[in-house]
Amino acid sequence: MKQEARNVNAWFQRYGRVVLPALVGALLLGWGTHAWAAQALRIGIVDMQEILNKSQKGMAVKQKLDQERATRQKDLDAKQQEVMKLQAEFEKQAPLLSEQAKREKAETIQRKQREAVRIAEDANRDFDKRVREVELDVSREILAVVQEYGKDQGFTLILERSMLVFASSAVDITSEIIKRYDSKQQ
Repeated sequence: MKQEARNVNAWFQRYGRVVLPALVGALLLGWGTHAWAAQALRIGIVDMQEILNKSQKGMAVKQKLDQERATRQKDLDAKQQEVMKLQAEFEKQAPLLSEQAKREKAETIQRKQREAVRIAEDANRDFDKRVREVELDVSREILAVVQEYGKDQGFTLILERSMLVFASSAVDITSEIIKRYDSKQQ
């Protein structure tokens, strides 16, 4: 399922900016020839990133993720401080150590540095994955609200702002979606 979502996102990133406006144009041009002509065409635009950033749940999730990031960063900083402390001790003791002891200390420091780098990379990769999963979950909730709002308000089409070159602010329904999404979270 996640792979399918990535494939769809990749397709939209490549072709969406051309295909989507063309599809909308074709829809608008062909509109008068169908039985739908009696209905008013109603188009809305939403900014998903704005909803993620300004909705109550979006802000709460962002705050929680920022706290997690800060906690992880403290742990990573502690590992880095340990390596720096070992390096400083080694530099002080180096003149007094034998060549064998110097080599062993240097290897220990290098091993600790590699370990710290690996831990940091793993932590960043895990955290990025967590952020993507949380954003995907929240985005699904928001999309459900957008679909419900579209049906309730009689929209013909609701598009995501990032897929458009231009859209009038008159058709932007982002603030209404934020209000509805926030009310569903309480």
